[in-house]
Amino acid sequence: MTKLFSVLISVYFSEKPKNLEDSLFSITKAQTLRPSEITLVIDGPIGLDLEQVIDKFIDQNIGLFKIIRFKENKGLGYALHEGLKACSHEIVARMDSDDISLPDRFDKQMNFLINHPEIDVVGSNLEEFNKHPGDLKRFKINPEKHEDLVAKIRLKSPFNHPTIMFRKNAFMEAGNYSKDLMLFEDYSLFLRLWKRGARFHNIQENLLYFRVGTGIETIKRRSGKHYLLKELKFLNYLRSKHIFSFTDKLLYMLIKFPIRLLPPKIVLFIYNSFLRK
Repeated sequence: MTKLFSVLISVYFSEKPKNLEDSLFSITKAQTLRPSEITLVIDGPIGLDLEQVIDKFIDQNIGLFKIIRFKENKGLGYALHEGLKACSHEIVARMDSDDISLPDRFDKQMNFLINHPEIDVVGSNLEEFNKHPGDLKRFKINPEKHEDLVAKIRLKSPFNHPTIMFRKNAFMEAGNYSKDLMLFEDYSLFLRLWKRGARFHNIQENLLYFRVGTGIETIKRRSGKHYLLKELKFLNYLRSKHIFSFTDKLLYMLIKFPIRLLPPKIVLFIYNSFLRK
């Protein structure tokens, strides 16, 4: 098996140029295994500063970037759906526009997929940070083996999404990223993959620095009535696809929905105290 692979990224107007620059540097200049292609989806107008960052990396890496551009913002699910279709290689790695991959991330994940042809998706643990890597000393750790990853899949996503490398064919057979399940495009896809018999693995190393800021803004985006409505749409979608039973849906709502209505500061305290190491 060759080591050709694509990296799939989406960027939109709210990204900070320095964050994008750090992210692109970590996957073009700092990797022990360099990508064969970076499929970058520009999700609507992004402004001159971000365009200049992208132009700089295109000029420094001739032939590496494949640019897909939307005239208006379509949302992450739509961007990933179209971007994945455009990826040239069977192996694809995800990356967010404000995170930082450790230098050996792609090398370790690619070697794992080569040595384990039965695995369709491989992720890793990650370290969260605010302004610079290492400043929070906080880690998000998922189980290693497939059986442990899917043991609680009806209540939580099995992967840290920005860390994954996967086989494109498996994703396409499962229906690709959903275009209209905002905030649940990755989780819904992992559930469809699981139902189709895909095999998962999570490398027990931190291979990505994940930017969370102080954390409060993320919590605000994932709480309140606006989030509950999106989550309910997600659950109804799973019922329509026969992925969740009525009991699955009810259990999810009983456990998750009360948390969405708590004050964000309390949710952040729970998040930092009990869900991270």
